[in-house]
Amino acid sequence: MAVHGLDRAAAPEAAKARAMLDEIHGTWWNVYIGGPRSKGSGWTPDRVRQYEAQGITRFLLIYVGRQGGDVPLLTTSQGRQDGDEACQIAARFGYDAAGTPICLDLEGATFDKSEQGSLNYARGWCHAVRAQGLRPGVYSNPRALIPLARDDGPDWVWVAAWVSNKVDPNADPHRIPHHLADDLWANAGQRAWQYAGRIRNEPATVGGLEVDINVADDGCLVGTGHPTEGTTGPGSDTSTGGWDEMATKEEIKDAVREVLREELKVVIQGDPNTEDGGAHPHNLRNINRTATAIKQKVDAD
Repeated sequence: MAVHGLDRAAAPEAAKARAMLDEIHGTWWNVYIGGPRSKGSGWTPDRVRQYEAQGITRFLLIYVGRQGGDVPLLTTSQGRQDGDEACQIAARFGYDAAGTPICLDLEGATFDKSEQGSLNYARGWCHAVRAQGLRPGVYSNPRALIPLARDDGPDWVWVAAWVSNKVDPNADPHRIPHHLADDLWANAGQRAWQYAGRIRNEPATVGGLEVDINVADDGCLVGTGHPTEGTTGPGSDTSTGGWDEMATKEEIKDAVREVLREELKVVIQGDPNTEDGGAHPHNLRNINRTATAIKQKVDAD
């Protein structure tokens, strides 16, 4: 299912954000969680909670990575470092469940300035995010996304291709005319489309504020307290296992010891219907990490 949402660098007040979504019959906001080139303002975990209090419970998470002024840093290794940071920031927002979608902002102008560097950086970023058990996505123009459509590329994409400055209830991220072939990222949960913005110097406005208007597969979004399901790309080792049982600390330690011997990756889930939402190390849920990372969580308690 595709749903409409809004993107604006400066976060509106919560009540205003709700009214703007109502105006377009939308359900989600893009959240600028951070990154070295982020120009987002006002996007904090507290602001997201305020949105939730207004009934906004779906979000797209974006990390603004290195851009055209950082050409020497457009490398695979830097991409991996930034991917790790993106996962850490997402966790501070409360989104670290296995399968959580998180997106890298790679501007088209950056790709134009350094095509191979941009691809190396994006693939490194995706590799790191996937290794943490999250679902990596990339936001960019089609010309930068198409070369990423292979192993080590994103599990999903947010396509920047403006065709209007008005809301279109019939916009479909899987039908982007003349921009992205339908057979690329073709499955449910693999596409978002930023289709409306400033065209010929005429902005897209909602509620009197300039915005970009989008439509996205539900699987590209995070939701309050719920791991997001979606289709993973090649190389993803995310697994949810289909169970949700309480685990004691000793059971977790035993699992870690076994995993360390076998050098495997695991998912440990606990009961989400607890006061802390399953976030305490005694009640780990929906966490896909290397055995070392899980052991650090346990030992820190």
